[in-house]
Formats: sequence, C-alpha cells, structure tokens
Amino acid sequence: MTRFANVGSSAIFLFLSILLIISRIPVTNTLHPAIFLGLATFLIFVIFRIVGGHKTSLMALTAVVSFWVVIAIWAIATQFLYDAGHDGHSYHLTAIWDLARGWSPFLSSHDNIWVDSYPSGYWVLQSYLVSTTGLLLSGKSLTVGLTAAVALLAYGFFQDHISDRLSRLKMFWGLLFALVIVANPVVLTQIMTHYIDGSLYLLGSALALFLLSDTYSDNRLARWSAIGCIILMVNTKTASLYYVPMIVFASFMAGWVLKNVAISHVQFIFNWIKRRGIPFGLAFVIGITIIGYKPYVTNVMDHGELLYPSVDKIMATNIPNNLESLSIPVKFFYGIFSRTEDSVWPVLVTAPVHLKIPGTFQLSEFKALDFDTRRGGFGPFFSLALILAIALYALTRFTRARGDDDRERSKGDVLALFALILILASVFFPESWWARYVPFTWLGVLLVTISTLFFGERKTRSLTSAILMSIIALCFFGNIASAILGSLRQSWHTYQRTAVIENMKNYPIIELTLIHDPRVIKDHQSTAITYSDKTWATLLRERGIESKMTSEFHKDDCEMSGFFDGNILWCAKAPQNE
Repeated sequence: MTRFANVGSSAIFLFLSILLIISRIPVTNTLHPAIFLGLATFLIFVIFRIVGGHKTSLMALTAVVSFWVVIAIWAIATQFLYDAGHDGHSYHLTAIWDLARGWSPFLSSHDNIWVDSYPSGYWVLQSYLVSTTGLLLSGKSLTVGLTAAVALLAYGFFQDHISDRLSRLKMFWGLLFALVIVANPVVLTQIMTHYIDGSLYLLGSALALFLLSDTYSDNRLARWSAIGCIILMVNTKTASLYYVPMIVFASFMAGWVLKNVAISHVQFIFNWIKRRGIPFGLAFVIGITIIGYKPYVTNVMDHGELLYPSVDKIMATNIPNNLESLSIPVKFFYGIFSRTEDSVWPVLVTAPVHLKIPGTFQLSEFKALDFDTRRGGFGPFFSLALILAIALYALTRFTRARGDDDRERSKGDVLALFALILILASVFFPESWWARYVPFTWLGVLLVTISTLFFGERKTRSLTSAILMSIIALCFFGNIASAILGSLRQSWHTYQRTAVIENMKNYPIIELTLIHDPRVIKDHQSTAITYSDKTWATLLRERGIESKMTSEFHKDDCEMSGFFDGNILWCAKAPQNE
C-alpha cells in the first residue's frame, strides 16, 4: 500500500504537469482533448516503465486512471449543484469554458481583465473536464481529485517517515494524518466552488511532502514530482511566486539540519544547489517565462507590471476597517486569534475583526465558515491549536531524556523548522489575516505537532504531552467539523436560490441584472471585471431557458425574482397577453 501511495501520488502530479506543458503547444484547438489526455497518460506509463519497471508503471497507470474516475464520479454526482461562490461566476467559469472551446491565451487577449491577467494553468486542466464530459460545472471537481492525490501522498509519507515513532495502529494514524492535511477549511469550503486557493494549498502541500521525503531519504522520484508541483503552482495563482521559493527554502534549511556531520557546510550548500537548487530554480523560471508566458511575461510587456492589475487597487476595498492601519504581522495575529464570523451579505467585507480568548467559542462559529471567510477562517479552535502545538514542541524538545537518538531528534527538528518557515511565510504575506491567502498556516501547525513524536521514546512520553496532543487533535477536528458545516450551509443556500430555475421554463425570457461593482479596472485589452451575467445566461441556456441582460432591476415589475451568486439579480415578468 505504501509503495502504491508513493508511486501513485507522484504519477498524478507528474501527469498533471505534463498535461499542462503539452497543452501549451499551439494546436490544442485543432485536436480533440482526449488526444492530449491519452498522450500525457502514455508518457507517464513510459517514464515509470523506464524508471521502475513493469510493476511500477502499472501502479502509475492505475493511479492516474483512478484519479480521473474519482473526478468523473464527483462531477456527475454534483452536476445539479451550482457554484456556491462569487468569483467562479465572475471569471473562473468564463476562462474554463473559453479554453474548452479552443481559446489560446498565448495567441489572443481576453475581454475579462482577470482572465487576461491571471495564470491560466489550472483553468486549462479544468477545461479538459468540461470538454470531455460536456458538464459545464465539472471543472470544480478537479479539487476533489487533488484532495485524493494529496491524501494518498500524505499516507505514504507518514508510513515511510513517521509511523516508526508509533507502536500500534500505524495504518489508522496514517489515514488520520492524511485526512487532517487535506481537510484544511480553505479546501473544504471551496470544494463546491471554482475558487483556487484550496487547490493551491493542496499543490503546495504536495510540494512540501515531496521535498521532505527527498530530505529524509534521497529520492529522485520525489524531486521530479516536486518539479511538477512547482510548474503547476506558478501556473495556478500568482501567490505562488512567493510561496514556492519559501517552501523550497524550507527544504534547503531542513536538509542543512539533517546533513551528514562528515560533510562541511560549504560542501552541503554546493551539493544542494547542484542536485536540487538548479532543477527547482529552472522549473520555477520555465514555469513563469515559458509555460506561464501569459500572463507573467505579457503583463510586463503590456502593462509594465508582473502582478497586474495592481494588488493595492484590488485590496483597497477588501480590508476590515480595524486592520487598515496595522502592520502585516499584527494583521496575521488578528486573523488567527479572531472569532470565526460570517462573510456573507449583509455582512460587509470591511466589517471589523473581533479578537477572542483562544479555546472559547460561540455556536454560530460552527456554521460561519464559507469560501471567503475573512475573520477566523481556519475555524473556532485554530488559535488554541497553534498555542498548544508550540507548547507541546517546547515541552518535548527541551525535556527530552539524555541518550535519545540524535538522528531521530534531528528528524523532528526538520519538521519543526519546515513548519516554522511555513508559518513565518504566512505571517509576512500581505493579506495575512485572510485564511484563503495564507492556507499553509494549517499545514505548519500540523507539522509542528507531528514533529514532537520524534522526541523521546514511545514508552517514555509524558502524560502531559499525551494530553496536549489529544487536545490539539480535538481542535483540528473541531475546525474540520465547522468547515464541513459551513460548506454544507453555503451549498444549501445556493441550492435554495437555484431550485427555482426549473420554474423559469414557464416564462419566455428571464432578465438578468448585474449589481454594480464600484471598482473600475480596465485597459486597452480588457473592458470587463465580471462576466457573471454572461455566465448565468449560459447556465440557463443549458437548461432551455432564454435570458437577456438589463441595466435596471425593478422588483415590482417581476412575477418572480431573486438573487444568483456572482451578484446577479434576476426577474421573471408575467407573460404579456396578445
């Protein structure tokens, strides 16, 4: 099982990176998507056959096929549920559908400024789902596939490098470890949307686990898989330009801690740069300048900025009003130690953040999480988990018995250092209070907790450390439960808003009115910042309902009316008698 987990997870991430790379060949609009899917699968089979032999190649093929089966099942099972978020309707779906129809970002611009200026790699992968299944909303299912792939990887990592620190139930604890890694509230609340923050977290977690595997035991397959993750990350979200170097730097520091004492510091640095730094750096640069030519290079050429539109302009109206004057680290403190609160209208996005005593909670916090939670976004008990994880590390690390295996202790230090860098990277990220922009904080706290297993023998661990570990586990599960409830709530609300669509068939036409967005962001290539009206027109047309866009909404003129996610008001007027 462990061997399959390692080979299978590597095969999936290498498959996705290869599929993205060959999708950049400018013939995608003339060949059926199945050809590219088949080619990427064939290349994975050949690569693993050459590297590991027949049995390994069959494992890789089984994993890739299973990956697509999981995605297909989820896509079919949830096709009646609409995207529960905002940005999916505003620009994600537009990008996915246009790519599925053959649009090439490298050859032409797009009228939607976000589609034109943001990385398109993840949309490309989602477009294969739409074009092969014919289901317009199937793209969001890729998140489920990634969740399964990272869970598989995490299980294999646990069995290879952590399970020896436990005396029994190793499979159970491995599955539990995998569950907690992938059940980040950012992932769970975005699983029924086209938001990509959860997907970025999954890709980054895979990168971290592959790098840690290579650090613990020289692993060529893990290194190549890490290269694939780097390419995928920088072509998913611009935040990867910050997170990828930080995660790779964490692996460098981890390797330094674990290096053989017979090797000098200079020799370690030279060897690391030659064997890892150069390949990872090349993947990063190529991922940006060639595979990610659009938007990174084109943004610089067309607008003189790598990150366009300006982040300051985007965030100007999104900061809670009591955080505006605070430093970035203090904003992080507020984001972690705040009460988990609703972010859905009529709550304003600028509503203040309220601090609370860690461990305390209100029942409302268990249903407040959604795809864009801006206050306490990791759940009601996360601040307590963070404090206790640090306390547990200090207790076990600095009270270890003399004679403990220094190599095992170093493995624990590696995990803790890696976690510390992930957390510090989140502390200094500009939008540090906003959970979906600092998702790796979750992984950091988990790794700190797990690192304590390497300090002290199994039979000599104190009752205090066992109690702390149990409380931390309960905190994680409490946060996961709140995320599940929040995700179910937002999907239920979306279902309620869209259940009326069947009744719309009784009307000749449905009027769609886009709620005004005060932001005016356009340039010589793009004139729109949202396509929500066009997105809903397409979704309604698929159900046999005709619609038209209007600039004004008068509820009194409507026989039926309502709201769609994406800031759309709709109106069904009574048919006029002829």
